[in-house]
Amino acid sequence: MEQNAIQKYWEVANHKLAAKIISEFAYEQAFVLQPSNDGYVLKLNDKTEYTFQGTRNIWGQVMIKPRSITRYSSVESQASISAALLMRDLQPLLNMSDNAFAEHLEDLNATLLSDCKLMQKKESMTARDLAFLSCEQQQTYFDGHPKFAFNKGRRGWGSDDLKKYAPESAQTFQLIWVAVHRSILKQATTSNLQWQDLLAQSVYECELTKMNQILASFNVERDDYTIVPVHPWQWKQKLSMLFIRELAEKHIIYLGEFGDQFLAQLSLRTLSNITRPNSYDIKLPLTIMNTSCYRGIPGRYILAGPTASDWIDSVFKSDELLISKGAQVLQEPAAAFAIQADYEHLEGAPYRYHELLGVIWRESTTSKLKPGEDAILMAALMESDHHDNSLIAEYIKHSGLSIQAWLTKLFDAVVIPYYHLLCKYGVSLIAHGQNVTLVMENSCPKRILLKDFQGDMRLVEGDYPEQSLLAENVKQVTVRLPENLIIHDLQTGHFVTTLRFISPLVAQLGFSEVEFYALLGERIKAYMHANPDYQHRFKQFDLFKPKILRIGLNLAKFRHSTDASATRMLPDMDNMLENPLVTAMQKRR
Repeated sequence: MEQNAIQKYWEVANHKLAAKIISEFAYEQAFVLQPSNDGYVLKLNDKTEYTFQGTRNIWGQVMIKPRSITRYSSVESQASISAALLMRDLQPLLNMSDNAFAEHLEDLNATLLSDCKLMQKKESMTARDLAFLSCEQQQTYFDGHPKFAFNKGRRGWGSDDLKKYAPESAQTFQLIWVAVHRSILKQATTSNLQWQDLLAQSVYECELTKMNQILASFNVERDDYTIVPVHPWQWKQKLSMLFIRELAEKHIIYLGEFGDQFLAQLSLRTLSNITRPNSYDIKLPLTIMNTSCYRGIPGRYILAGPTASDWIDSVFKSDELLISKGAQVLQEPAAAFAIQADYEHLEGAPYRYHELLGVIWRESTTSKLKPGEDAILMAALMESDHHDNSLIAEYIKHSGLSIQAWLTKLFDAVVIPYYHLLCKYGVSLIAHGQNVTLVMENSCPKRILLKDFQGDMRLVEGDYPEQSLLAENVKQVTVRLPENLIIHDLQTGHFVTTLRFISPLVAQLGFSEVEFYALLGERIKAYMHANPDYQHRFKQFDLFKPKILRIGLNLAKFRHSTDASATRMLPDMDNMLENPLVTAMQKRR
């Protein structure tokens, strides 16, 4: 099946990826696309150029028609478009060494492989079919991060691993469970939760009994250990070797595979319980390189995580506006992290060695739904079927609402709670398509579920009275950003990373991007007008400046020494772009 998919869709996948590379890299200002008589041209030198057709969106980005790309070269001719050859053509311009190029070529090829498999998988599915799958099943059809060119690199996984654990493979699997000595374990839970309650949501009592019998056979004190799950791949490829000292000293004891069947979500690390959908999701480290970083779990936030989750939940349960919007939190009530004795002392070691063994429990989306409600990731609104029919078109059509009425509900349900959280409480959450769960009723946007408080929550610099009940241990480990940067968790995290890819799909339905962003601006202005007490905060977190920072990821990744770095990469923030909210509202006047 895999070979058939590659052979059938190789050409299409390369055209699509080449279009994305040129479009996104030009948006990040790696080069300038010049208008031509029949579209645009990318001139790389005197000997090579690419021509193509496309339209420039409100963000100034050229949206390229993949099948229109043609390559001309007097040095090296190739009839078919190749994403790898395009990158080789771009290599001098991007100032990439052969060493760096080879690593990213690995990510490129892995992305093409998964793209071919996804295209084959989508063959029999219409946009309507995809739109009304469960949230968990729907994610197995998604294309992935829209901004990263090589968004399914998963460096470290082979073809067998992809078949077992990649979301598009839609394979369920059991977790491996280990007993960890409490002397090397950091763990935290909310006050009303016992560790046994967590285990009981994923493992049946007879299996827990079996695990305890295995543990007892090692002649150790049961109360000295905590049982935690690990991802099967992580155990087999990393933990069983890198924690060999802990295994020898009985600080870690392998218990085996037990419990419910889990399915990987789009983020890879977070797993949905398919056997018992109302039970907790489980987030586990995977030491594989995907998009911008290795997908481990840092120990820094573990002890503060449940407390942060509790506080955010209390805010959403007490704030009148958030209550009126129906917004809720997917709480993360428990977390644990094990320290490896030797790597602990290597502060300058690559960060992946400090993020090997941990777990975060999170409330599932299903557990929060009321009768008549369905849930999707916001990322679903960027997706299309095999024939380029969008899912958002299906939702709007099925709702019976006008496009404007539907989008009004979307913006009120999603953008306003995030902006309110920032302006009133000085708290931001990165609002990209995988982090925002949109609850629908009769195909209409109704409310949101927020998640990811360990690492993706930030606080604004300075004192906010509204944060007085936030525990000090949370404040100490949470990243603080100045006002001009923290706004980008919404402005870039949501407007650029999510809405930039939704608005062209809506434009295909006859509702232009000018109308789209003008409506968004009007809904934000209406919120500001209804909350005069926070006018000073609206000036601090101004979404209507004529120019905003252009934040890039692809080029930053190429320059970052991922394998050797002790820290995750930071995005490029060097240039400015015209603010579509301002542009659209001016054109509507």
